[in-house]
Amino acid sequence: MLIRIDSFFGDKLISGARCTEKDLKEKFDKIIKVAEATEFTALFCRTFQFEELSTDAYIRVDYVIDLDTHLVYAPRY
Repeated sequence: MLIRIDSFFGDKLISGARCTEKDLKEKFDKIIKVAEATEFTALFCRTFQFEELSTDAYIRVDYVIDLDTHLVYAPRY
């Protein structure tokens, strides 16, 4: 599963085990309560065994986590 993390501090691309949108929102809520936006990706990856990948703007992702608006959604292509 590929997830793009959008942030004012820079976009990130992560990969990990497939989960539902609801599960992803629960994971997001758990981490955002304890992490600043600058450390969110590292803590999210460590906690849920995701891997950070090289960012590529042309990769289609399964979900987007927007740290600026606190939204988790599946993009429409």
